[in-house]
Amino acid sequence: MSIRHAAFGALALLVALPATAHQVWLERAGQTVHVYFGEPIDNVRERAGGYLDYIAAPRAFTTDAATTLPVTRQPDRLDFTLPTGATDARLVEEGVAPYGRAEAGRIKPIFLAREGRTETRGVMDLELVPVTAGGNEFTLMLRGQPLPRTEVTIVAPPRWERRLRTDADGRVTFETPWAGRYVVEAVHTEERAGGDGDGAYRRLRFVSTLSFSVAEGIAWAP
Repeated sequence: MSIRHAAFGALALLVALPATAHQVWLERAGQTVHVYFGEPIDNVRERAGGYLDYIAAPRAFTTDAATTLPVTRQPDRLDFTLPTGATDARLVEEGVAPYGRAEAGRIKPIFLAREGRTETRGVMDLELVPVTAGGNEFTLMLRGQPLPRTEVTIVAPPRWERRLRTDADGRVTFETPWAGRYVVEAVHTEERAGGDGDGAYRRLRFVSTLSFSVAEGIAWAP
């Protein structure tokens, strides 16, 4: 789903954009990981001075969330560098303010992102985890437990989109026929109140992505 900036006033965008449409995803170039905020299906990548600034307190890490990596800001993205020998990269942003009307119960968004499908265990609250390293079967894990009957959305290199659901065991399988980068998104909302004052919320909304590159397949030139 796309949001056309011209169709909304500044206040509506401020409240709704980052929580209801956008996602964070990672793209790796060697040991450097690029962090984007936007919509992969439309190649929307927000910029500094605009909606990218919502990603204000990211925690980047590999397998231990307590051991964070320095994040630097670029005009159209954030960057961090993986240590030697690291396989998959992760990032969590929990600092975005709740959105929505107080009387309806405001929602607190949490953005999570992983790049790579080498490690067969999850460490984030919501994470798509490969069943086998490099494979196309995944388990959607919520705090270490499989999350069944949940929609996942795959965006393939030609910006071809497909929606699937995890099965009773939280598993989902999809094909990767094109060479290039895939971005898979899963969203989970739960009743969990917290915060106070303007930061009070009734629900948590997790938006988690998994991205990875496929070397061989149908060539695609954007």
